[in-house]
Amino acid sequence: MRYRWLAIFPLLYAVVFILIAWYLGADAGSPFVVGQKLLARVLAISGCLAAVAAFGRGDHLRHAWLWLFVTSALVLIRDVIRVFFFEVSPPALSQAGLFFSALGVLSNVALLVGLLMLAWAWKVAAIELPGGRGGVIAVALAAAVLAIAVAGPGAVEQGRALLQQDWSASTLFASAVVDILALCLLAPLLLTALALRGGSFGWPWALITASVLGWLFYDAAVYYGPSQAGEFPLADVFRGLALNY
Repeated sequence: MRYRWLAIFPLLYAVVFILIAWYLGADAGSPFVVGQKLLARVLAISGCLAAVAAFGRGDHLRHAWLWLFVTSALVLIRDVIRVFFFEVSPPALSQAGLFFSALGVLSNVALLVGLLMLAWAWKVAAIELPGGRGGVIAVALAAAVLAIAVAGPGAVEQGRALLQQDWSASTLFASAVVDILALCLLAPLLLTALALRGGSFGWPWALITASVLGWLFYDAAVYYGPSQAGEFPLADVFRGLALNY
C-alpha cells in the first residue's frame, strides 16, 4: 500500500501546486514557484538517499541511486546559489556563469549514468523481460522517436547557439541530449517494471519510468508551451512530477 501512496503523492503535489499557482497568479519566476522547485529537489534527494540506504556497499543499485542523488544535489546547489546570490543568471563567460554551466552539465551526466545503471539492472540480475529482445527493440524505437520529436528541436536550437560560442546554452544543450538518451532507456526501465509487477521490487522501476516521462512532458512544456513572462508555469508542474517520482 505504501508504494501506491508513493505513486499518488506526486499527482497530489501537482494538483496542490496548480491550485496555489492559479490562486496567486504565479509565474515561473515567482517566489512560490521558485520555493517549490527547491522543495521538490530536497524531496528527490531524500528519496535517493532512502534508496541508497536500502542496499549494501558495492551493490549495483546502490551505485545507481548514488548517481541520481548526485544529480539532484548538484542542481539544488546551483538553484540555491542562483536564488540567494543572483537575481538573474550570471553572464555566461564570467567565473560564476562557467561554474553554473559546469554544475548543469555534470548533473545531466550523473543523471544519465544513474539511469543507465538502473536500466542495465535487468541484465545484471538475469531478469527475463516481457516480449524478449523484439519487445525491447520495439519499445526503444518508439521511445526514441518520441524523444527526438519532443526534445530534438531544443537540442538543435541550443547546439546552434553553442556553435556561435554562446556558452550559456551548454547546460540546456546537455539537458536536451541527456533527455533524449534517457527517454531511449524507457524500454528496459518500463519492461523491467512489467517483469517485476505484482511485488515490491517492480515499484522502483515503475516510479523511475514515471519520472522519465515527467521530464518528457517538461521538455514539451518548455519548448512548445507558453514562454511569455507572467504565463502559468506549466513546465514547473511537470518538473515537480519528475522530481517527486
